[in-house]
Amino acid sequence: MRSQVTIVQIRASELRSGDVVNRRGPERTGWIEVDRIEKLPDDTLVIHDRTERDSFSASGYDLVWLQTLEILRTNSHLPLPG
Repeated sequence: MRSQVTIVQIRASELRSGDVVNRRGPERTGWIEVDRIEKLPDDTLVIHDRTERDSFSASGYDLVWLQTLEILRTNSHLPLPG
Protein backbone atom coordinates (compact mmCIF):
# COMPACT_ATOMS: atom_id res chain seq x y z
CA MET A 1 0.00 0.00 0.00
CA ARG A 2 1.02 3.55 -0.63
CA SER A 3 0.67 6.41 1.80
CA GLN A 4 0.23 10.14 1.59
CA VAL A 5 2.46 12.15 3.91
CA THR A 6 0.82 15.09 5.64
CA ILE A 7 2.85 17.46 7.79
CA VAL A 8 1.22 18.86 10.93
CA GLN A 9 2.46 20.97 13.82
CA ILE A 10 2.38 19.61 17.36
CA ARG A 11 3.91 20.60 20.66
CA ALA A 12 7.26 19.06 21.54
CA SER A 13 5.75 17.69 24.76
CA GLU A 14 3.47 15.44 22.64
CA LEU A 15 6.28 13.66 20.78
CA ARG A 16 6.64 9.90 21.03
CA SER A 17 9.34 7.44 20.10
CA GLY A 18 9.00 6.55 16.42
CA ASP A 19 7.66 9.96 15.33
CA VAL A 20 9.34 11.54 12.29
CA VAL A 21 9.84 15.22 13.06
CA ASN A 22 11.61 18.36 11.95
CA ARG A 23 12.47 21.28 14.19
CA ARG A 24 13.02 23.73 11.31
CA GLY A 25 9.65 23.44 9.60
CA PRO A 26 8.22 21.55 6.65
CA GLU A 27 11.50 21.46 4.70
CA ARG A 28 13.03 18.64 2.66
CA THR A 29 16.00 18.20 5.00
CA GLY A 30 16.35 17.95 8.75
CA TRP A 31 13.88 15.13 9.46
CA ILE A 32 14.71 12.66 12.23
CA GLU A 33 12.98 9.64 13.71
CA VAL A 34 12.56 10.14 17.44
CA ASP A 35 14.25 7.40 19.43
CA ARG A 36 14.45 8.92 22.90
CA ILE A 37 13.16 12.01 24.68
CA GLU A 38 15.26 13.25 27.58
CA LYS A 39 13.84 15.70 30.12
CA LEU A 40 16.42 18.00 31.71
CA PRO A 41 16.12 19.45 35.25
CA ASP A 42 14.92 22.80 33.85
CA ASP A 43 12.08 20.97 31.97
CA THR A 44 13.80 21.38 28.61
CA LEU A 45 13.28 18.38 26.33
CA VAL A 46 16.13 16.94 24.27
CA ILE A 47 14.87 14.95 21.29
CA HIS A 48 17.36 12.26 20.16
CA ASP A 49 17.49 10.07 17.08
CA ARG A 50 18.80 6.50 17.25
CA THR A 51 22.41 7.45 16.47
CA GLU A 52 22.31 10.48 18.79
CA ARG A 53 24.09 12.48 16.08
CA ASP A 54 20.97 14.49 15.26
CA SER A 55 19.16 15.92 18.25
CA PHE A 56 17.56 19.19 19.27
CA SER A 57 16.22 20.79 22.40
CA ALA A 58 12.80 22.33 22.88
CA SER A 59 10.49 23.50 25.59
CA GLY A 60 7.22 21.62 26.00
CA TYR A 61 5.21 24.31 24.19
CA ASP A 62 7.56 24.67 21.22
CA LEU A 63 6.08 23.61 17.89
CA VAL A 64 7.66 20.85 15.82
CA TRP A 65 6.60 19.48 12.46
CA LEU A 66 5.38 15.88 12.42
CA GLN A 67 4.88 13.59 9.42
CA THR A 68 1.59 11.68 9.47
CA LEU A 69 0.57 8.99 6.99
CA GLU A 70 -2.77 8.38 5.33
CA ILE A 71 -3.23 5.19 3.31
CA LEU A 72 -4.05 5.79 -0.36
CA ARG A 73 -6.85 3.46 -1.38
CA THR A 74 -6.78 3.83 -5.16
CA ASN A 75 -4.49 4.54 -8.08
CA SER A 76 -4.23 8.08 -9.38
CA HIS A 77 -5.61 7.25 -12.83
CA LEU A 78 -8.50 4.90 -11.91
CA PRO A 79 -11.93 6.03 -10.69
CA LEU A 80 -13.02 5.17 -7.16
CA PRO A 81 -15.20 2.06 -6.97
CA GLY A 82 -18.92 2.96 -6.82
